[in-house]
Amino acid sequence: MVADPAIEALVLGSRNDEHARQVRRCQELGKPALVEKPVVTTLAALDAIRDSVAHTGVPVMPAHNFVYRGAVQAARAAVQSGRLGQLVGASFCSNHTISPLHASGWRGSLALGGGGALMDSGHHQVYQALYLLGRPVALHAFQSRLVLTGMEGEDLAQVQLRYANGALATIFQSWTTNHGAPVDGIRILGTAGWLQVTDALYINGERSDPDTAYEHSFINQAQAFVDFVRQGSPPASTLDDARDALDVILLAYESATHDTVPCFPSGCAVNPGKNIPIKI
Repeated sequence: MVADPAIEALVLGSRNDEHARQVRRCQELGKPALVEKPVVTTLAALDAIRDSVAHTGVPVMPAHNFVYRGAVQAARAAVQSGRLGQLVGASFCSNHTISPLHASGWRGSLALGGGGALMDSGHHQVYQALYLLGRPVALHAFQSRLVLTGMEGEDLAQVQLRYANGALATIFQSWTTNHGAPVDGIRILGTAGWLQVTDALYINGERSDPDTAYEHSFINQAQAFVDFVRQGSPPASTLDDARDALDVILLAYESATHDTVPCFPSGCAVNPGKNIPIKI
């Protein structure tokens, strides 16, 4: 089907383990591809795609649809303008359940999905954190299989990030509950103000850009892909962004797999897990 001359470009929304082969075929045929997150689940596979794109010039764009929300792009402009002052902290939280079919399907298999909630839905939180705050210099992570115990991967993950200026951030991704409304969304705190992205962008309590709709993010992303393919307009999500996001997630898994020290009534030991430095 992909070899049909009538097909000019593709959107790959297939299973994670199929992406590398399908992107390679698109490259061979000279057809641009918009690839659902995660583009691939290993850095070696992602580097192979980047090398191929550099050689062929055929575009591959990661489907990081949340950065195509107007409110997130306006939030980035506010952060970069210095309007919030020196950044101090941030949180990127998402709580929702998934269907039994999803939990028992390929998303429940580490071999097919490459991870659990963090690799899947958590990708949205990670790439948005990178888009708004840049790369962290260190991280520390925890993961749990708390409710969806039939899955091989985690249904709950938390990642703590530290940035070069000393600011801290939290990424929290859960497939365990639909009752996260009080904490879900993006919040960034600075010495001169704060912002949040929930039902709209709020800066210091003032409601501004309302473009946060899930479905509209895909419309904006599709237009960005068309503009990228036809006009060469740089998209808001690149393969470099995809590599950074995957790097953070894989390092988080490395941190989370180290045993934690249990707490006792007298207090809690101070070295749970493992802090992972990140190369800039």
